[in-house]
Amino acid sequence: MEGLIGLLSLCVTLTAVGLVDVALFRGLTADYMTLFRRGERGVGVRGALTLAGAALLAFVLGAATQNQPEDAPARGVLQVLIVLVGLLLGLAFLVGYGATAWSVGERVLQAFGVAEPHPGWCVLTASLLIPSVVWIPVFGWALGLYWLATTVGAVVHRLLEGGQPAAAPEPPPQQGN
Repeated sequence: MEGLIGLLSLCVTLTAVGLVDVALFRGLTADYMTLFRRGERGVGVRGALTLAGAALLAFVLGAATQNQPEDAPARGVLQVLIVLVGLLLGLAFLVGYGATAWSVGERVLQAFGVAEPHPGWCVLTASLLIPSVVWIPVFGWALGLYWLATTVGAVVHRLLEGGQPAAAPEPPPQQGN
């Protein structure tokens, strides 16, 4: 019963994070959605490389920490760097989760016949679906890792592009004379 309560609280937390992302960062979330629709593979590759680089960096810093003497001042700095890498990845996940949940939920709801689903319903659907799918033993972890890579990849892509929107805004319609 405790596992079910934990899973339910995870779904509620993910729903809250996704709804806050969609509500507060509407333009940023729409930009991430445009990235997903234009070239999800490139965003996923960038995210996978970022995750692999962060894991390698944390591993190397952890090994360097283990080789330092107990009283060495560099040991504390290395541990802080490991925590900082984890916090930056967590922040990238939190910022990009709304767009990922919106995209996944929209696909699921459209598969069930909803023509234009509301972003709130999309986020709720995905927040219930993602933890359920990730716990499937054979392929669930890979799908969860894919969703994580696309989430982080969209944020990293936006940061590396200098904060430029993925799609240029449409010019306002010209009125006839």
